Amino acid sequence: MTIIVIVVEASTLFFILNVQKKENQQNAITQTNAITQSLNNDLLNFILNPNADVLSDITFRLSAFKEIRGVILYDGNKKAIFQYGDTKELTKKQLSIFEEETIFIDEHLFVKKDITADNYTLGFELIDVDLSSFKQKEEQITYTILIIFPFALLFGFLISLFLSKNYTRPFIELLDAMRKSDPTNNKITAVSTNANNEIKELYDGFNLQMKQIEKSSKELKFQANHDQLTNIYNRFFMKEELLNALKNDSPNIKGYNYLLINLDQFKLVNDSAGYQAGDELLKMIVTHYQAILPKGTPFGRIDGDTFSVLLKDSNEKFGKKFLEESLKRLHDFRFSYKGETFSVSACISLVFFKPFEFTLKELLKASTTSLYTAKQKGRGKSQIFDPSDEIAKRVSMEIDTAKLIKEALADGPARFELFAQDIVPLQYDTDKISYEILIRMWDKDNNFIPPDSFLPTAERYQLMADIDMHVLWTYLETVSKNKNHIEKLHSAHINLAGSSLNNPDFQAKVKKAIEHFDFPWDKLELEITESSAIGNFNMANEFITWLKEQNIGLALDDFGTGMASFEYLKSLPFDVVKIDGSFVKDMHTDPIDKAVIKYIQEIAQLKGQETVAEYVETKEDVEELKAIGVTYGQGYFLGKPRALRSWLN
Repeated sequence: MTIIVIVVEASTLFFILNVQKKENQQNAITQTNAITQSLNNDLLNFILNPNADVLSDITFRLSAFKEIRGVILYDGNKKAIFQYGDTKELTKKQLSIFEEETIFIDEHLFVKKDITADNYTLGFELIDVDLSSFKQKEEQITYTILIIFPFALLFGFLISLFLSKNYTRPFIELLDAMRKSDPTNNKITAVSTNANNEIKELYDGFNLQMKQIEKSSKELKFQANHDQLTNIYNRFFMKEELLNALKNDSPNIKGYNYLLINLDQFKLVNDSAGYQAGDELLKMIVTHYQAILPKGTPFGRIDGDTFSVLLKDSNEKFGKKFLEESLKRLHDFRFSYKGETFSVSACISLVFFKPFEFTLKELLKASTTSLYTAKQKGRGKSQIFDPSDEIAKRVSMEIDTAKLIKEALADGPARFELFAQDIVPLQYDTDKISYEILIRMWDKDNNFIPPDSFLPTAERYQLMADIDMHVLWTYLETVSKNKNHIEKLHSAHINLAGSSLNNPDFQAKVKKAIEHFDFPWDKLELEITESSAIGNFNMANEFITWLKEQNIGLALDDFGTGMASFEYLKSLPFDVVKIDGSFVKDMHTDPIDKAVIKYIQEIAQLKGQETVAEYVETKEDVEELKAIGVTYGQGYFLGKPRALRSWLN
């Protein structure tokens, strides 16, 4: 408001002074015209008859006009014949006055007027008019406005206070309440007013909206954390509870007991009496079991017929005692539905743990493994997790191996290294090289870990796509720097897990590699085993089509070991078929194996596909495979796997 008042005052002052200035100038010109017009005849007489009497009359008449500072009279030849008053400024500015005829400079008005008679110009005069009286009027107006200004400013300030109190302040209060309120966490700052206008309606609307958001948030939070059927916690909430327990750094905590409960023969109820009966059974069991739970104990439904309990701040003894009580509570639970009676029991696993003893994945794996062991014992059985158990040991080893894989993928301290094994042409001689890329792993102590020890774990822990991406990228990064090696290369085979074909991250990595590396892509063959090819190929049609457009080859590995092999061989878009080594190994003693190899070769040849025989270990193997017509051989007789770096040297 203060800025508005200042701007309005300044604009008003500027406007009035501008108007006043123009009006003063116009008045001065009008007044000067009147004076020159009244003196015209006397000045004309003096030009025609310059004598002392006429000069005296002119001087006397000019003295009556106080605004006239000076006058210079010129004849027709521009000769000054008369001067009056102070003519210094006129003399300085005469050239400009002759040219422009009217000039305003500070407090001076300079005017040039012609002396005429019967439309003839006989001379002219230059007049210097004093504008100080007009300037005084302007100053008076300015002073008046400046005197009014503080009062206008005060008036604007009072208006601001009024508007702030009646209009602005309510909005500030509302904004402050909005900032302080967090209805999703039950924190609301209500606003109120004594007014009975739109502000009150706005306040009431805000308060109502906050309450509605709070209510909706509670409902959404409840739905997010609870199972819709039983109204107990769901697996997401239980997962958060476990995470909080695992990282609880309280020094006085005794520990936690985690129970995983699975109903026996629940599927029988669903199949016999229907899902509605199964739902009723679950609700009854939850109500029945909740009666023995300690107050505040998280109890949740993990999936269809599996539940979990987290006993907080409890020791192993208490956990075992509660496990026994739970088994009794759920033993031989009778359920009747529409005249049909079912007997339901439950198997339970128990894991006692302390903070930071497990990762969440390890804890869930331990409880699931223990529950599986309990289920193997029969109905209504339990299993307490013991790291010394054989199953637990196997799980622990898998977890350790998974950690090593993740370390190797993250460049240490465990590490991967690429090896390559020769793929040798059997039907012709060439100086070109072909090989299959293999992966090897060492732990931080440089102990070798065989592929058959870590690859199955990678499959179970869904790490194969990451390994495949690592192998592909590392290989391309290594060989792309060696142009001589690429020139000698005929083909490079890289194994893929079936799941990698449908993995979006792997697909993106391949596309990124195409853009990043300068590599002859027609020399790359991606291998996928027969057992994993079928379903994955059907789901990855678009990506496979894209691979073919890039001239990247596809090879079917371990062919002959799967179901309906020859049918798929006819329909799937493979460039190379690798004959499983089990046929090659026994082809000299088993005529059926030899016949299978011949049949595979004939079909592949009809489809224009090349073949690779695996496990070629003797000279006799080579001769026999040559006779059959197999394109390539791969095995220890033809070349053992060796580090990729040795191939580059």
